[in-house]
Amino acid sequence: MNKLLAFAVLLSACKSAPEAAAPKADIAAGVYYPLAVGNAWTYDVGGGRRETIQIVGRDGPWFLDDHKGRVRYEADGVRDADRYLLRSPVAVGSKWTAVENLVVQRFEVVSTDATAVTRAGTFTKCALVRNEQPLPRNGKFITEWTWAPAVGLVELRTSVVSEGGKAQDQTHLELVSVHVQ
Repeated sequence: MNKLLAFAVLLSACKSAPEAAAPKADIAAGVYYPLAVGNAWTYDVGGGRRETIQIVGRDGPWFLDDHKGRVRYEADGVRDADRYLLRSPVAVGSKWTAVENLVVQRFEVVSTDATAVTRAGTFTKCALVRNEQPLPRNGKFITEWTWAPAVGLVELRTSVVSEGGKAQDQTHLELVSVHVQ
C-alpha cells in the first residue's frame, strides 16, 4: 500500500499547473482602417441623409478619398493630414494628442472589446477611441469613434456633457454599408 501511495504522490507532483493565458498581442492601428483604392463606407448621417466616402486614388503613401481627405499608414499608426486617427499599438489606456487651430485634442483608447450594432451589421472586438474637450462655459464636448477590425469606422458619436453630468447627443454617424477589398 505504501508503494501505491508513493506512486500517487509522485504522479500528482508531476502534473503541471494550468497554462497562463498568452498575453494579448499588440494590435497595429492599420488593422482597424483597411486602406485600398476602391474601398467605400456609407454612413447614415442623420435626418435620412447618407454619405459615402470612397478611396479613389493614391499620392505616394497617402490614400485619397472623394471628399478631398488624405489618410496613410505610418509606423506609429493611421493618420490623416492633421492628426493620428489611431496610434499603434491599439490598447486600452493608450493616449495621444494633436493640436488643431490652437486647441489641444486628447485621444484615449477606452476599449478594444466594444460591440457596435449598426445597419451594416454587428461588429465585435472594436476599438473605442474617446476625445474630451473642455468647453469655455463649463462642461465638455466628447467625441467617440468606434473602429471595427478589417472594416474601419463603424460609428461616430458626439455629445456635450454639462458640469452636472447631463449628456446631450449632438451627432451620430452609423455605418450602413461597406465595401472593403
